[in-house]
Amino acid sequence: MEHVTETNALEVRWFGSGTPPPALDEWLARWGTTDTATRTDLYVAPPVPSSNLKLRGGGDAIELKRRLGPPERRAFGPDVIGSVEQWYKWRFPLARAPPTSTGDATGLWTPVTKTRTLRTFDDWPGDALAHVEVSELTAPATAWTCCLEVSGPPAETAAAFDTLADDLFGDDFPVALAADRSFGYAEWLRRVAETEPTADVLVPSQR
Repeated sequence: MEHVTETNALEVRWFGSGTPPPALDEWLARWGTTDTATRTDLYVAPPVPSSNLKLRGGGDAIELKRRLGPPERRAFGPDVIGSVEQWYKWRFPLARAPPTSTGDATGLWTPVTKTRTLRTFDDWPGDALAHVEVSELTAPATAWTCCLEVSGPPAETAAAFDTLADDLFGDDFPVALAADRSFGYAEWLRRVAETEPTADVLVPSQR
């Protein structure tokens, strides 16, 4: 059985309604070879925007994420303003999918189908690893997200994040990304998913 893995990452992410703007896909393709895959993850709608729990597609692992500190608002370009967040992630491998993947009495698990186009950057000294993502989401309405995530040792992560963000989101970035649409998956789920349990699982005094 696999061991528990831990990841320390800086991330800036934006969300929008509908399918991803074609200009975003074209922009990502300019940076080199990308990989595209589709999977459905199950999330527990979080009560706060600083933590996140999901069952990965296929039921092979549970992932728990915790935000370390408050978001940092940053202007990356003339029309690109986002909130940079530091997240710590634990991945717990599972030998078999738990029952939650096929049934949920609470109504709190939300399936999110993702078609992710990913570009990986690792061509610099040190151990930092970066991913740039443009994804189409269904949960149940269609949405999209664009994200830069850099993980690794904290000092290396910060330096690599700053360098890559300046290159990616410069003056020629093709889409306006607004500050009020920049937040993590936890906050997005709080806006689109059910955060209260079904009445059937509550004791009578709580209904």
